[in-house]
Amino acid sequence: MFKRVILESWHDYVPYVCFALIAGAFLVILIRAILMKSGDAERLASMPLLDDEDLRQARQSQSSDTARR
Repeated sequence: MFKRVILESWHDYVPYVCFALIAGAFLVILIRAILMKSGDAERLASMPLLDDEDLRQARQSQSSDTARR
């Protein structure tokens, strides 16, 4: 049954290439986070997040706006 599956030699390198791409993306994000100015980090950390009730109200107002159209 497995005699019909023909693996080429370049198929051996696919996992290494994928790992290198993911590791590279992770390193880029990590370096950007490390080099971020403290003012930018504080600004991002102080961004308000919606409470559950606020999120529910925002969704209801959006759905009522689209229902009128």
